[in-house]
Amino acid sequence: MTARRRLTPEQRREIVAEARRGVAVSTLAKRFGFTSRAIQYTLKKAEQGRRDSGIRTETMSVTLTPEEMSAFDAVLAKNGIETRSDGMRRLVQGAAGLFQPDAHLADELAGFRAALNRVGNNVTQIAKRMNEANIKGQRPPFSGNDLAQMRQLAGFVLDFADQVDLLARRRVEGISMTAGDALKELADAKG
Repeated sequence: MTARRRLTPEQRREIVAEARRGVAVSTLAKRFGFTSRAIQYTLKKAEQGRRDSGIRTETMSVTLTPEEMSAFDAVLAKNGIETRSDGMRRLVQGAAGLFQPDAHLADELAGFRAALNRVGNNVTQIAKRMNEANIKGQRPPFSGNDLAQMRQLAGFVLDFADQVDLLARRRVEGISMTAGDALKELADAKG
């Protein structure tokens, strides 16, 4: 029975460091005399160990206006969170599902898309008729009733725009409330 060779702790550290610098697994396998699978296993185990120990290895950068930064600082102070990085970390941890697509919003937008297609078709028909009349040198064949319908169409488009705006505002307010609740919950859990 053949004894299995094992990587030394020093070799493991060197493999992980080299992999972080972008050296290919196949190259590391050749250099250290192990299979690619053994190298991949070593890298996976090192990553799991880093996660288990809570070592933070990723960085996030956000560019804000001075007003946005002041508002963020005020929310942090209100919720007893001492640092910006702790506040961002808590937001990220508490964001589970927060930024997922909203099924209700998707349904509403699908309805709006259908309504907009109807409006677009109507406007296209009106433009065609007016174009045909201009080509023939005729006065557009619209009665007072037709003009009233066009005005209704214009009103519908304006109402549609207002509904989309309201829907977007409600969604933003909902996200703001949920994010605020997440910060408060995380701040309460700290104490």
